[in-house]
Amino acid sequence: MRRRIIGLATAVAVVTVSVGVAFGAGSHEVKDVTASKGMVAAANRLAAEAGVEILKKGGNAVDAAVATGLALNVVEPNASGIGGGGFMVIRMADTGKVVALDYREEAPSGATKDMYSSEKAKADKISAYGPLAVGVPGTLAGYQMALDLYGTMTLAEVIEPAIRLAEQGVPLSPTTAGAVESHFGDLSKFTPEKDNPFLKDGLPLEAGSIVKQPKLAKAFRLIAKDGKNAFYNGPIGRSMVDNIRNQGGIMTMNDLQRYQPVLRLPSEGTYRDYRIYSMCPPSSGGITLVEILNILENFPLSDWGHNSPRTIHTMAEAFKMAFSDRGNFLGDPSFVNIPYGMLESKKYAKTLAERIDENKAMQEVPKSDPSVDEHWSTTHVSVADVSGNIVSMTQTVNYFFGASMIDPEFGFVYNDEMDDFSSNPKSVNAPEPGKRPLSSMSPTIVVDPQGRPFMALGTPGAWRIITSVAQIMTNVVDFGMTMDEAIEAPRFTCRAIGTKPDVLQLESRIPQSTLDVLKLRGHKIKVKDEFDLYFGGAQGICFDPDKSTLIGGADSRRDGDVVGY
Repeated sequence: MRRRIIGLATAVAVVTVSVGVAFGAGSHEVKDVTASKGMVAAANRLAAEAGVEILKKGGNAVDAAVATGLALNVVEPNASGIGGGGFMVIRMADTGKVVALDYREEAPSGATKDMYSSEKAKADKISAYGPLAVGVPGTLAGYQMALDLYGTMTLAEVIEPAIRLAEQGVPLSPTTAGAVESHFGDLSKFTPEKDNPFLKDGLPLEAGSIVKQPKLAKAFRLIAKDGKNAFYNGPIGRSMVDNIRNQGGIMTMNDLQRYQPVLRLPSEGTYRDYRIYSMCPPSSGGITLVEILNILENFPLSDWGHNSPRTIHTMAEAFKMAFSDRGNFLGDPSFVNIPYGMLESKKYAKTLAERIDENKAMQEVPKSDPSVDEHWSTTHVSVADVSGNIVSMTQTVNYFFGASMIDPEFGFVYNDEMDDFSSNPKSVNAPEPGKRPLSSMSPTIVVDPQGRPFMALGTPGAWRIITSVAQIMTNVVDFGMTMDEAIEAPRFTCRAIGTKPDVLQLESRIPQSTLDVLKLRGHKIKVKDEFDLYFGGAQGICFDPDKSTLIGGADSRRDGDVVGY
């Protein structure tokens, strides 16, 4: 088994049209932001401002990433927070070394492989909602490790902007307001109205309403005082465990106390001489991204044209094969033997590329695991500082508002990351005590052929994360787009489910003439909204070394924004 751990922290042609989820959409004008010293691209402007505040105080990219993540817990609580987990890919300028920090949630000690396999468990969706859905959170432990190893400021210092936002109140964003409304019923089942700050008189608050979160501010002040111990061995964790167990859950304080983030080597590859660093297992994101790009490198995409029928067809076929391998081989590397060499190999990718028929869509692919799925309630942050340090960070609570549980004493959302395990007890991604569920999060850093920083990129969007990141990268590398042009460009996605290709889903901005050609090639088509948050909410930074300029882009499919100075 190739472990890749650096260290543990001790400190048929059918067309359907779907009505997409678009409650976060705003102006779709391309808006590349430029700066010379530092930049943060995040899912909410207030969070990005919190990160830049830390940069201006002398903090580095790691300090700013943590500050941004904590602020997102306040302004975008439906997507991430201290009750969740995530991944960071970090490149420090002084060494050029890239590391991958895994603070993914893990299964409690009482988890079993068959805990979600019964028909009743599936019907009741116990892996997705309520106390049995909650995995052991990793966010604070990950933040602490990142600061200890690569930061210049303390947790107490970088949490100050988040405390201020929680106490003073913030406008409820369109995306979060939409999430409150769409998950109102589930939240009501597991969180009393008095503990839900996003309701008024029993109804969801509207976008723009000012929300104060004193309970969350109380938690953050304890964390500023006692560090991560306030959560993993203190009152915040005890409140969560008591609430979960009182509602029939299995998490214990011992589960929290034994949690450790893991420092790993990133998944690594090249695409047209650009070097890619992305998240390694237990995220499938990086290794699957590398496999897709290795396949696509065998084709002259730039000659075919952006989103031409041939380009989309070829990319969709690559997606199918890479996702088949994802389902067959990937899981927590502490539990699963992963064939890294094969999956990252250019030679293997060439054999896959040779299977693509330019005139006919695949109707069958090698068997993958059809019971693995994820939701899109995730968030991404890209940060660059004046010294050239870079952080690409993706974190989550899985569904919007996670398990639909908000802590009664400290006001944070619990994840439902157990839903990212397979319900099939024979799967490589079946739940086991201490195991981390497979993820698609793909925080990515790209270095140009001269070895200079080129891009920091990522997005939420469940399994579509991987295909969205791949498209944004090809938009820049193959089609010469700017960062925000690449993010705003129309997207599509496809994967394999079992041995059958999934429907090819495309945003409605892709012309009907293109869809007609794809149908003739055998693709089943589903048309989504023109800017559909189903495809994520990407945040990215490109680097122009000749002009010493940072160029940022943020996705209008949600509430993304870029702040630089």
